[in-house]
Amino acid sequence: MKQSFIILFLLCYNFSIAQENRVVGQVVDAVTSQALAYVNIVLEEQHKGTSTDAQGRFSFVIKGADTSASLKFSYVGFKIRNIKLTDLNSRVVKLEPAVNSLSEVQLYNITENNSKKINDFRGRESIGLGNFSGGQFPSMIARYYARPENFKAGCFLEEVEVRFFSADIKTNRKSKFRLRILEVGENGKPGGDLLTKNLIIERGDNRFKTKIPMLRYRIPIPKEGFFVAVEHLFIEENKYIEEKDYRVYRQTDTLIYEDFKVVKYLPVFKGVLEEEDENFNSFFKDTNGWKKMNNLDNSHSVFKGEVPAPAFKITLTD
Repeated sequence: MKQSFIILFLLCYNFSIAQENRVVGQVVDAVTSQALAYVNIVLEEQHKGTSTDAQGRFSFVIKGADTSASLKFSYVGFKIRNIKLTDLNSRVVKLEPAVNSLSEVQLYNITENNSKKINDFRGRESIGLGNFSGGQFPSMIARYYARPENFKAGCFLEEVEVRFFSADIKTNRKSKFRLRILEVGENGKPGGDLLTKNLIIERGDNRFKTKIPMLRYRIPIPKEGFFVAVEHLFIEENKYIEEKDYRVYRQTDTLIYEDFKVVKYLPVFKGVLEEEDENFNSFFKDTNGWKKMNNLDNSHSVFKGEVPAPAFKITLTD
């Protein structure tokens, strides 16, 4: 029987008993006091994280963390804020809106006379791209797209098609994620947000792709190109349980955990296998920043010596 594989990385678990602390609070806009839904929160010291719910509330269980450690709050269009654990419990966290200053403003009329579709993955072997944190903190994957040479004046993002991968019925249900459009940053890695709106997309039950119209946001494509990224949200409705056998290798022996239950978060995005060459430009983000996917261990036979990349389909127009 053909096996389906999902790239879900299990971090090292500490099975010893440690003191648990529950941190609760709410995140709001510092200017309007409006609750901020789906803010991602990460305790980088422990590589753990969560997201706020639709009312901006969060509840976070922390084991054995240094109370001087900080939680990192990040939200599109707002300044990142770090707050010490000792200052957090049962309080309202206020995020300041980011101030974006543009050195140059160019105006274009969108004519839609010229259109180009990029990345039709028909014929490529599919693979699932799940939580690259092993379900420990909200992660993100991104793929680079160059600006086509035949767009001499204006070039705008018209549509993004995101595809999903399902290994069984529990991963094929309704879920939410954040779509992000990023500029090219330092060393060619994903940088700041070109789309400054928090764009939350809902995948419907048994839907294997979703088309997201983008022309309304009038995102001009820079000459350096851009990245399309999808970001997981660690919210209750996205949660599911993965049950697998894991082997933990030690110097003296090997521990086998049978039917080990791990909490993961939907959706599982569709990826494809590509050859690793100088043009490969897909990334994943962990608590240490952006890393190219060709840094992953692809020694397993499922990869066939190739590297996974997101299966997005992009439409550009003038």
